[in-house]
Amino acid sequence: MRKMFALLSLLVIASMALSACGGTAPTAAPSTGDTTTEATEAPSTDTGTDAPAAAEFKSADPTTMVVANAEVATDTFDPALAYDTASAEIIQNTYETLVFYDGEATDKFVPMLAESWELSADGMTYTFKIRSGVKFHEGQDLTASDVAYSFQRGLLQGGTSSPQWLLAEPFFGVGVDDVSVVVDPEGTLYDDRELLSAFDSAAVVAACEKVKSAIVADDAAGTVTMTLAQPWGPFLPTIAQSWGAIMSQSWVVENGGWDGSCDTWQNFYGMASADNPFSGIINGTGPFTLEKFANGEEIILARNENYWAEPAKLERVILKQVPEWGTRFAMMQAGDADLAVVPAANRSQMDELVGIYQVFDLAANTYGPEQEVCGYDDSALAAAKFTACAAGETGNNGQFRLRIGRPALQMDVLLTNWNIATSEESPNPYIGSGALDGNGIPADFFSDVHIRKAFAYCFDFETLLNDVFSGEAVQSYQLPLAGMPGYFPDTAHYSYDPAQCEAEFKLADLDKDGIAAGDDPEGDVWTTGFRVQMGYNQGNATRQTIAEILAGSLASVNELFLVETLGLPWPAYLRAQRAKQLPLMTGGWLEDIHDPHNWYQPYTTGTYGGRQSLPDDVKAQFRDILERGVSETDPAARAEIYKEANTLYYDLAVGIPLNVTTSHGFSQRWVQGVVLNPIFPGNYFYTMYKD
Repeated sequence: MRKMFALLSLLVIASMALSACGGTAPTAAPSTGDTTTEATEAPSTDTGTDAPAAAEFKSADPTTMVVANAEVATDTFDPALAYDTASAEIIQNTYETLVFYDGEATDKFVPMLAESWELSADGMTYTFKIRSGVKFHEGQDLTASDVAYSFQRGLLQGGTSSPQWLLAEPFFGVGVDDVSVVVDPEGTLYDDRELLSAFDSAAVVAACEKVKSAIVADDAAGTVTMTLAQPWGPFLPTIAQSWGAIMSQSWVVENGGWDGSCDTWQNFYGMASADNPFSGIINGTGPFTLEKFANGEEIILARNENYWAEPAKLERVILKQVPEWGTRFAMMQAGDADLAVVPAANRSQMDELVGIYQVFDLAANTYGPEQEVCGYDDSALAAAKFTACAAGETGNNGQFRLRIGRPALQMDVLLTNWNIATSEESPNPYIGSGALDGNGIPADFFSDVHIRKAFAYCFDFETLLNDVFSGEAVQSYQLPLAGMPGYFPDTAHYSYDPAQCEAEFKLADLDKDGIAAGDDPEGDVWTTGFRVQMGYNQGNATRQTIAEILAGSLASVNELFLVETLGLPWPAYLRAQRAKQLPLMTGGWLEDIHDPHNWYQPYTTGTYGGRQSLPDDVKAQFRDILERGVSETDPAARAEIYKEANTLYYDLAVGIPLNVTTSHGFSQRWVQGVVLNPIFPGNYFYTMYKD
């Protein structure tokens, strides 16, 4: 594992580059990912640009791409609110952004709905020239006003369950992560529409006017000017993601959305997906339209025949919910599915049927040459399983393509809720009795640092890495990824240590009387025991196994420690997280931009910090560090600042980073035209086609 960390440290992604040249439709196509910003387990299709497949590998229906998912469940199709990969995958195929990632690069951009752009000398003002001749799916013409409105609407809709914090900081200032803070700097209005609406009306209107003055459209010139609060290096990658997608203002208004007035925006603040009129309908400018939406069953995308660039090669994309792995495997074998979710535990079944493969070259930051498989050894790990054909040898004629070895830009973190939501009127079912009586836990169970550390020491990382990922993952020691300022391979971290786990449990002071549990029967979790539920999203075998590993390790330390694993449908899992009801959870993150700020913020002061109910004083400590870090331009100085964040995160056991995986992705050999970009949440079907 130390060797793997050394290799990972070589993967340095350059600072964000700017491109303002003109161009046609983007040729980039993102890969699938497993974690999101809040992520479901996504199809394992880690593929790159494909050479023509052998003649015998032909699809029976080259017009339709069929993806067999463990679950087809999106949260919302509103680009301003969607913050999960399942939703974002649909959005990126039906809506479009001003700029788009260039091929596999995470640091280069090409024009999309913006033909070009300019940046002022002070680094604070962007001027985008909007592409002409573009129509929305329902026939409306794209205008500069639609672009300005889309960004204004997103910022004003805000809410901590949305991705708008990524745009709030550049426009409002470092550390200002929601428009409600512009209204009331004291931060009393977060996610509270009723309280916001009752606040000083002048301040409410002023916040809206501030947003509108920062994002200005000129329809005659076909431009949109965006003025930031300060220079913001990763601004282009921020607006290249799904939350930068452009909507038709007239269509939004017709369907019950914000009318654009500063007198009404507060009525739409902090909107939940269940109340959002755009959660199930789409009117974008993208290469596909939404033909069918049956959440929890099937989503069908149809080719946009009036697309402003060359129409997609595929006529239709079908995302099917197929919960059982055996059925998905049979569909792949029969050629009835082109792509499918492959749990890590079932990769070996697919490996035996691989005919061509490529191994990722870390030094070159791309995949090596395609090789035919002539031998397979299931006792070896990862790429070593496969023997490439020598000159003149004939391959094994396997039907699947495999690409392997690319480090992911995502991570799972074990999280605990410091103040679990419950009440007499609405008892929380996940905490049993709600008391330290052996049949539950109190709501503040995880507010004790020794309890959190005990859970960290009781997690068996080696089992996760070897038994679940077959060695195709490394333990995460910290939140930032290799190559980022603040990434230190030798940073302090937790490891599996049952003796230390026991010691931490005995140091806990659950009745807050200053006496450790070992000397205080009233707060003694060691002799009393507990029962608690840990949720995971159904179909995500990895998260299920994480919960089972933790449950087994705790039970082996003390038979009175009972963690019950509970599979929930993705929407229900997400709702329970947001409602702060889950005592224990796995929080996945697929980075939005390749920068440490994008990792520390959600896990401390943002999304997951909120879902963990972190106290204000803890958030304040992290906020001070992060504000200094994102404002610093010198990489070495930034690294030292983020070292402070590493130390604090470890000392408080805020969360336990689990692992970074490497790719092991399959497709049918006839799937062509895929370009891998690891930062995207799902397949971009525009360039894909089938033999």
